[in-house]
Amino acid sequence: MSTSRGVRLGLRREVLILLPASLLLLILLSTFTLISYRSAIQMEIEQHREQAVRLADSLTRLASERAATPELLAVSPGAVGVALLDRDGWPVMSSGDMATGNLLPDGFKGPGGYGPGEGMRDVVAGIAALAPGSDAAYVRVDLSVAVLDAQNRGLGLLTVTVVVANAAVLILVLLFLRHLMAPWEALLERARKASPEREVEGARDEVQLLVSTFERALEALAERGGDEAAAETDDDIAVLQRTLAPSLESGLLLVDRERRVLAVNAIARSLLGLGEVEVPASLETVLERHPELLHLLDEAAREEGGIRRRELSVGDASEGASEHRILGVTVHPLRRDDGGLRGSIVLFADLTEARLRARETQLAEGLERLGEMAAGIAHELRNSLATLKGYLTLIERKPDEEQIADYLAEIRHEADHLQRVLEDFLTFSRPGSVRPEEISLTALVKRATSDPALGRPPVELEVATDEDVRLVGDRQLLDRALRNLLLNAVRASAESGTTEPVRVRLEDSADEVRIEILDRGPGIAEELRERLFQPFASGFRGGVGLGLALTHRIVALHGGRVRLENRPGGGARAVMLFARGNSVTHGNDPPWLASGTG
Repeated sequence: MSTSRGVRLGLRREVLILLPASLLLLILLSTFTLISYRSAIQMEIEQHREQAVRLADSLTRLASERAATPELLAVSPGAVGVALLDRDGWPVMSSGDMATGNLLPDGFKGPGGYGPGEGMRDVVAGIAALAPGSDAAYVRVDLSVAVLDAQNRGLGLLTVTVVVANAAVLILVLLFLRHLMAPWEALLERARKASPEREVEGARDEVQLLVSTFERALEALAERGGDEAAAETDDDIAVLQRTLAPSLESGLLLVDRERRVLAVNAIARSLLGLGEVEVPASLETVLERHPELLHLLDEAAREEGGIRRRELSVGDASEGASEHRILGVTVHPLRRDDGGLRGSIVLFADLTEARLRARETQLAEGLERLGEMAAGIAHELRNSLATLKGYLTLIERKPDEEQIADYLAEIRHEADHLQRVLEDFLTFSRPGSVRPEEISLTALVKRATSDPALGRPPVELEVATDEDVRLVGDRQLLDRALRNLLLNAVRASAESGTTEPVRVRLEDSADEVRIEILDRGPGIAEELRERLFQPFASGFRGGVGLGLALTHRIVALHGGRVRLENRPGGGARAVMLFARGNSVTHGNDPPWLASGTG
């Protein structure tokens, strides 16, 4: 083994040596910092003393050239006070902030710099001697050193505090260092016992020994946890198998996270034509003859959220030939408490008979509706034919020409009625080829509401947007549907005798286009509510009852919806809704036309 890194003492010995040494180094650094700080303060004070002495010397030269006056004292810039003193130190003349009494410092030894201290606080003084024969003997100039003096006085307390704190920290570390290292030594001892073959290496590098031991412990825990999770998963799935498989009336597959089939009940085997299956078996093997189901389970595994009811058509292998079953398949993921995937439970339901019954029911309903339509047409034709036959009988009696003209007018009116019934029925049953294009719905609604043929009461239009509302659809069919609703609203309002106008509102949003028509007619009769959009259901006297059915058909062809309801206070509200993004489609036929009635 290479020893190029050198022999290490071990973390314990290194800590016992390096930590106290580091603390001693910090103590030395803090002591050196305090000494440097004190020296800097003293140096700054000494500079102020020298400046005060220079100012005092400059005043003595000026005093020798002129008489001592107060103006002479103002010559010293930056000084807080200037005074001329006699030989005993008493002021002869002073200016600024000077103390009273004798102004020579304690222990005065002649001209020079003094303070702070020596009877002076917060100032330093420069004292110079005047030439003999002057009125005064000395000049004193004071400079402020309040900040430096305060720092100098606090330095002593700071020094004591730092020294005591350093000593306390050093003593505490030395006393508790062994206690601090006790957990480390315990861990190291456990690591050496767990890895006796690495004892020599551990003596060289204790940290590496602990890290490697910890990593091996984590690996062992992970392996143990995986085994326990697998065992727990197998146990849970076994419980599911025992509980669900015998009691479910649906097909059941239990699949683990390794894509192994752990359980298949008898119903699943019958629906899928599997015969006997030896489990566990791979999912691919079990569903080899049903790739569409295998693809669905792969999709469920990718999504990790399961799949709700999905319908599949699969071949019935037990019957042999080309018969197919329609299966409803649901996939539920099975998860552990920590969210991990345990497997999946796959449920099958045979929907073949239900779908056949639904088609038969739809066909029966279509035939019933067709019978109702045929009865309605026969009723209209019978009434009209009876009317025509009656007028023809009257004409055979050879009345006068004026009566013949009246009878012919009635015959023509009844023939027009028959033609309208047939045209409405043909338009309803097959509204013609849809020619979709982008149209201005705003222009279409404005043109329809302004048609004078609507009569009275008037129609008022409100467009709730400044933008041109556009829609992809058949212009003629949409115009027909809108006019049917407008004619019904105007006719209902007229029959109720109201003068309140019919109100039309066009709205456009990001999701849908809405056309609302409001009237104050008698509203919708209770017996008509369930049959509003069925053929030959009319609320008007003499009405055919194909207008609303045709409107519903046209709107459905455009992927929209129609609603008709009573308004509070009387009248009805008709609403056409067209969802944004829905295209013109032929897949919205009503059930009586979708069942192959021709």
